[in-house]
This record gives sequence, C-alpha cells and structure tokens, in this order.
Amino acid sequence: MIINLYDIISVAGKQQQVDVNIDGLQGDFGGEMLKIFTKEPFTLTLNHADKDTLIVKGDVSLDVTRICSRCLEEIQCEYNLSISRTVDTAKNVDYTDDPSEADEISYIEDCNLDVDRLVLDELYTVIPMNVICKDDCLGICKVCGTNLNKSSCNCDQTVPDPRMAVFSDIFNQFKEV
Repeated sequence: MIINLYDIISVAGKQQQVDVNIDGLQGDFGGEMLKIFTKEPFTLTLNHADKDTLIVKGDVSLDVTRICSRCLEEIQCEYNLSISRTVDTAKNVDYTDDPSEADEISYIEDCNLDVDRLVLDELYTVIPMNVICKDDCLGICKVCGTNLNKSSCNCDQTVPDPRMAVFSDIFNQFKEV
C-alpha cells in the first residue's frame, strides 16, 4: 500500500491516521519466501512534528508463514511489531553515502510512503533466522528424506566414528577388487 505524504508534509504540525491492511505480502528472508498477513487492519499515525521531521508510528500483529528448519513443514508464526520511525524530509534520499539514511530509501520515494516495505523492514529486525515447529521436532531422515515426525524409516542412522574413517576407506578399496 502506498500513502501519499504530500498533504501531511505541506503543513507543519499536521497529524493523520491511516488504516492499513496487509494481505498476501511476500518477502525474501535469507532465501526463504515469507507470506505475511494481518488479522485485522492497523492504524499508522503520521505526524509532521516540525519543519523537516515526519514521525511514523503504529502497532501491528502479523501472521507469517515460515518453514521449520528441521522438518521443512510450513508453520504459522505471529510477530507483534511496534513501528516508530523518524524521517528527515529535507534530505534528498535518492542517493546517499550515509548508511543511516539508506534505511529511509527503501520505504520512502518522492512524497510516497510504501507501507509494505516499511513493515518488511521492521519485521526483518525482529524475526529469527531459524524456527522450529515444536521443541521435540525430529526433522527429516538424512538418508531418505522422510519426515520423522510423521513416520519412521528403516535407514541406517548410525554415525561412524571419524577416527575409523581410514579403515573404512581401506575396506571399501578391497571390496572393489
């Protein structure tokens, strides 16, 4: 969703509340495609605090579809975000060498606020790299790929002693002869 900021930044001290709903937003997080939804619309408060400062605030609860790091099944995760950003409207954010200003480039362009990009930026700061579906998740079989939470397999799960690897290589060479 794009919000035009022209009316807000044209009048100092002006405050506006905008109802926002996010349905079907997708984002790439370290190679994992996230599907993001809100249960209900949330309110963003846009406040032109002084001459060159815009304050964006809001609280949102997001449902995010993630992949379990052990068994690779889809799971639903809920994240509560508290958005609070202060934007300097006087700075030209088209190109900058300052890394602190680079964050604003991603969600503000001209006089438009990209709410989807803003929410993704906030989400990326709180989301863990790996999630598991349950504490006792067994994962997948290393040999055949069976989800061990749903069924078991008859694969050899023994882990050989790495100190014996040399002897294993010798035996494997004699089997070929």
